[in-house]
Amino acid sequence: MQWQDLGDLPYRRIRLYSNVVWGREDHAASSDAATTNNPVDHPQQQQQPSSKEERFGLSWYPKPYVDTLRAHQSSVLGRHDNDTDTPHVRSSSTLAALLSTTTVTFVAACPNGGPIASVTAPLTTNSAGFGSKTTLRILQNGGGLVACISFPPRDVVVMTTTSSSTTIPGSKFAATMMNPGDILTVGWTARCILVVVLRNSLTLCYDMEGRVVLPPFYALMDRSLVGGKQVGSSSSSSSGTTLLEASVYEGGVAVLGTNGNAAVVELFDEHDDPSYADGADVTSWRVVSSSVSSLGKGDAVSSSPTSSTNFAMTPPPHYALVTPLPTGMFAKSKHFSYGCIAVLPRQYAPSRRPELFLSTSDGSVVVAEVLPSTSPNNGLTDVDCRFKIGQAVGSSSGGGGTHPSPSPIVSMSFAPNGRFLACFTANSVLAVLSTTFESIVLEFDTSAGGSSPPRSMGWCGEDSVVMYMKNLGVLMVGPYGDWLRFPCGQEEDGAGGDHVYLVPEMDCCRVITSSSVEILQRVPPVTADLLRIAGALLLDASDAFDAGSPNAEEAARSITQQEGLLEEAIRQCIAAAEGEFDIKLQKRLLRAASYGLHFACRDENSYSRKTGRPSPEAVTFVKAARKLRTLNAIRKPSTGFAMTSAQYDSVTPKGVVARLMAAGHPSLASCISEYLRLGRQVRDYARAMKAAAFVTSCSALSSTNASFSIMTDSQIAEEAIRIIRGETKGAEKLSEKERQTSVAQPSSGMYSSVALAAHRAGRRGVADLLIMLEQSPVDKVHALLSIGSYADAAAVAARARDPDLIFAAMSAYDRSVSDNDDGKNTYFSGVINKFPMEAVNMLTAYFSRIAGLGGDVKPMVSILLRRQRHAEAGSKMAKRAMALVQNASSIMAENELEDQKVETLKEASNIFSLAGKDCAFQKACTDDYIDLIADQEQLRQQYGTIDVAPPSSSVTSTITSILQYAATNPRSAHLLFSDADKLAKKYKVSEKRLWHVKVHAFSSSGQWAVLRNFADSRTKSPIGMKPFALAAIRGRQGEAEIMHYVGRMQGQSDGEDRYELFCEAGMWRKAVDEAVKLGDGRRIAHVRSVCNSIDIQNLCDKYI
Repeated sequence: MQWQDLGDLPYRRIRLYSNVVWGREDHAASSDAATTNNPVDHPQQQQQPSSKEERFGLSWYPKPYVDTLRAHQSSVLGRHDNDTDTPHVRSSSTLAALLSTTTVTFVAACPNGGPIASVTAPLTTNSAGFGSKTTLRILQNGGGLVACISFPPRDVVVMTTTSSSTTIPGSKFAATMMNPGDILTVGWTARCILVVVLRNSLTLCYDMEGRVVLPPFYALMDRSLVGGKQVGSSSSSSSGTTLLEASVYEGGVAVLGTNGNAAVVELFDEHDDPSYADGADVTSWRVVSSSVSSLGKGDAVSSSPTSSTNFAMTPPPHYALVTPLPTGMFAKSKHFSYGCIAVLPRQYAPSRRPELFLSTSDGSVVVAEVLPSTSPNNGLTDVDCRFKIGQAVGSSSGGGGTHPSPSPIVSMSFAPNGRFLACFTANSVLAVLSTTFESIVLEFDTSAGGSSPPRSMGWCGEDSVVMYMKNLGVLMVGPYGDWLRFPCGQEEDGAGGDHVYLVPEMDCCRVITSSSVEILQRVPPVTADLLRIAGALLLDASDAFDAGSPNAEEAARSITQQEGLLEEAIRQCIAAAEGEFDIKLQKRLLRAASYGLHFACRDENSYSRKTGRPSPEAVTFVKAARKLRTLNAIRKPSTGFAMTSAQYDSVTPKGVVARLMAAGHPSLASCISEYLRLGRQVRDYARAMKAAAFVTSCSALSSTNASFSIMTDSQIAEEAIRIIRGETKGAEKLSEKERQTSVAQPSSGMYSSVALAAHRAGRRGVADLLIMLEQSPVDKVHALLSIGSYADAAAVAARARDPDLIFAAMSAYDRSVSDNDDGKNTYFSGVINKFPMEAVNMLTAYFSRIAGLGGDVKPMVSILLRRQRHAEAGSKMAKRAMALVQNASSIMAENELEDQKVETLKEASNIFSLAGKDCAFQKACTDDYIDLIADQEQLRQQYGTIDVAPPSSSVTSTITSILQYAATNPRSAHLLFSDADKLAKKYKVSEKRLWHVKVHAFSSSGQWAVLRNFADSRTKSPIGMKPFALAAIRGRQGEAEIMHYVGRMQGQSDGEDRYELFCEAGMWRKAVDEAVKLGDGRRIAHVRSVCNSIDIQNLCDKYI
């Protein structure tokens, strides 16, 4: 550790990791895993690195490419062959230098001490010697390999928008050809998302383990976007625009095209507020991945905020918001071009949305807001700083009183607090301005060290700017023009050249070289002042006590003479210990704080003796000790998190645990969560991840390690259960009450998540055993669906009486089968034979409802047939046939409708026939109706009109229409009557019913003569004369016609009928006479009450 003063500010250079071998695979298992002989951390890599690559520092090259250059090294760099000192190192150094002239290595580090991403690519896109593939590696700060990602990825499909805002599955995929030379930049976001941007604006997103989190998409289309739609081409697909620059910032990535247009991509996850995306600009579009869901099929993209799914209800795990900015037209109107870009994060912008800063060719800066449609001037503002930057330097160098010409800015970087912007101009001037461009904080001329711009530039905390320049190394410039120079990389052994990569952090700057990781940090003020205030006295007293000096207690008591001085000294020692990286110095400072706490407890004037509770200093001491132990554990080379105390506080302990799990250290994450006594859900989730890693490691090592190959599924499941319940060494520190509570009531989803990991590792038996222990129906159902146990998932949902889960199980099973007829048959058979009855009933009700709304009836009939419910299935089919008239379109021909109706009825008849005698009646009725339809059609064709037999399902109505048609066609009356008799005989219409039908037909059609002849026929009427008389009465016939029928009713039992007929016809005198014959006074009284004739009333009074 070295201290240097930058003006009044002390800075230190701390080397965290030395002699780093990048990409090593010897991951050390944690101590907790070692006790069970299980390598839990890093159970397996995403992809093993290729053995056909050769490493030079952080650069990996194809071995044939290196061998070719090595073979020509003697001719290209032959002047170095005569060197005798360290020839191997000299040869490696010159070879690495030669390789760096044709390739570039992109190195980016995750913020807050996270992993490092490295990929080597040729400088040109058509470099045939380098090859068509490369590997993107994610590394620990200690050099360990976390994951490998092949580039270009296999089977890549690109999400593009079309001219329609509606998402059409399968219409937005376009194949793309990529090679390593297409990589433009690599970077990390604050949410640990690795972003790779290609020269054609294709953007790839990965997590810390190398898994794809979003489908590839173009950040900047090659066409103008208006309202979310593409204009200027009739093609349904699109491609990306060639980029000039791309910048990955903490919230996403910004790109600048060669045509001057720009775009800002904001990356979100399920923890972000979904309403933020709903308030995006109208030109914005979303990229959403649905592949994370176990019920989904692939990825989907939405081209506009309004057409996407309801994010407020179900926000996806990851999604991107792409906002194109109309900067190209603005640049053309102002007659300048753009040079570099920088993004001000949304938390520091006045609009609470990111702002894109673009440097111009005339020395100014344009600020672009991401709401161009609702902002004045499309959200673009030229801050006009052309004659502000570099003026002081130009004036001091002498210029005859003239203003120097503006120099364009070639690099920009925002301070961690978002208040200042560091700009490096083309004339080698570093300027620091406020983000509002109202004040210039610093101007520093670097031309003395070289005219080339820095290879990288960033901030070291909030007080200084660091630059890596080819001839100067790392240059640090303070707020008052003071500077420090750190010769980083130039002392390397030549294994990777003099490449240095700067990683700006919130309180320091990480410096990554070919064999080391260092940090440049301002010395914390409490540490810098420790030697000048009370903390120094307490530290000296503690050191004296450790050395056995008799003056130790006297030195400590001298601090207690002044009230509050001892407590202040304790806090200073604790704070200084938190900021140190040396474990010995940490212990020394904590011992001093502990020594001070001892005297504070013995001091009678100390408030800690009065309250009966631990003093604030004691609580702070315990928290600091826990924090330092956690930091020291994650800083180990086997873990490789280069995190400072301030970064730890910013990320929070829960965030540290989450990052450890994401980086493949679940065992350490579980131990830390238990040690820090984090929330129960955090501890449970960490144990579940540890158990999942254990199951995965057992599967991965079973083929190479005999101790794992002999473990059965039950043994693996038992060990996983113990880990989940916390019955391990890391959990023994918990109290007995907490441990029993954790075992008795595990958090929901713990067993199911481990079961899914076992299923992915090929341990289906382990997965089944673990799922049985899951208590949450929701998690259990989703886990079963993920492993393909659809029937079991439906059974669990049925026991939980949750219709939503039942429907989800059936929907997932439906998506798992093909869409052809065989797939449908498989689906219905599986649901009926394997799913619980609740699911079958729900499926039946679902398709029944669809059929009732005019949908396809065949799925419902298929279900009923498989359930042996033939009567119901046939009835549904018959009802469908009867409803064809209502559901058919008006332009459908009548004969086509009848044919379809007959075919449907025939299907219903066949279904009824499957039930045998149980549905014999239904089958007979259906067959008779089919024959009736045929007879009706024959009658219509015979008489040439539809009036003779309108479409009807009734035999009675058909006979009635035939008889009524005789009134219209009297010449064919005899033939019509014959056809009616034949139809009645065919369908076994009873004689009485036929006579009633004829009486009604003749009377309703006015065929009174035919009716009289029918009544006077030789055949005795089986229905009597009453229906004839009623027909005449209701047909308003004369008294003679009525009496013709009533007069023939001379039977003894016809008296009452005659009375009723006379009352119906209004023949009151005859009704009275008939009532007198019957001797019924009530009937006489009834006539008197309803009759208005006085004569009749007097007659009634006479008889009454």
